Amino acid sequence: MKNFTAIIVDDEPHAIRTLQAQLGWTELPIEVLATATSVNVAREVLQKHQPDFLFLDVKMPTKGGFELFQEVDLSGIEVIFTTAHDEYALKAFKHQAAGYLMKPVSTDELRNLLEKLIQKRWPEARSSYLTFHAKDGIQRIDPQEILYVSSLGANAAIHLTSGDIVKVNKLLKSLEDELGTAFFRIHHQYLLNLAKVSSIQKGRNAEVELLNGEKLPVSRSKKMEFYAVFEQE
Repeated sequence: MKNFTAIIVDDEPHAIRTLQAQLGWTELPIEVLATATSVNVAREVLQKHQPDFLFLDVKMPTKGGFELFQEVDLSGIEVIFTTAHDEYALKAFKHQAAGYLMKPVSTDELRNLLEKLIQKRWPEARSSYLTFHAKDGIQRIDPQEILYVSSLGANAAIHLTSGDIVKVNKLLKSLEDELGTAFFRIHHQYLLNLAKVSSIQKGRNAEVELLNGEKLPVSRSKKMEFYAVFEQE
């Protein structure tokens, strides 16, 4: 995966340190090039660096985050506002913000937003492996070894061809975005590897049979789209 860069602008040093730590916890290859505690310092930093991401606080002494747009050309930078104030969200998106994160920032929300932005702007940067935190450290899985993924509420379970089941702290929607078009969401609870389908039982209660003999339901709202996608494979 491509290496990305970021700059953090926040008048609270502890907020900067926390966000730096959280960026590390996302496991994404993002390097913080510099930090700034005011718009004036941020302007000087941005004259030296052109980061991929700019994390920008809204309310700061003297000048707020929105004023930075008037002083620096931020085109080409994915600007993500971080703030404890929800009333500025509309104004942020009018400034073409890429995201608006409420403090205290959730690491999962941060990771999900960054993954979506990376896949949208840099689709070639998609990793060939699914990487996530495990109890013993960082683990990665080859998508070709995945039969399907099931939802566990705020988490998900990855069902492998080996028969193993790996639980991860990610939403099914997030995994759907990461795994791409080789997988299809056949049901609100199931994300399926199209290459692992043995047959499809059509009808009112449609279902798919996987190569291991396991069967999964296909929701009514997904049936026609799924049939069309599967026949193109």
